[in-house]
Amino acid sequence: MNTSGKKVLFAVSMSMMTLTVQASEKAQLAQAIKQLEAAQLSLTRAEAVAQTSEKNREYFDYQAARRDINAIKSGINQYINPKRAIPRDPKAFRRLQEDYTKLRY
Repeated sequence: MNTSGKKVLFAVSMSMMTLTVQASEKAQLAQAIKQLEAAQLSLTRAEAVAQTSEKNREYFDYQAARRDINAIKSGINQYINPKRAIPRDPKAFRRLQEDYTKLRY
């Protein structure tokens, strides 16, 4: 095989490897979405059995946790299935709540 043929073969091999890596990344991100959906179900079950009363000063903010999970899922979905060309406006994304403990006053 001449040098030109080797270059073409190398380029094709690299292209295939890149596609495999991209497919693997998308598969892993799709799995992350499934895990986030499972986390949402766990939150729903936990909220259903939560013993919150007005006497408790501290309680878990389930709504904030759901909003953050939805924001993360949305970001992953936008990456996996882009609807428009990059770059995106970073100001369009909201910050995560990060603290899910609420206090009653």
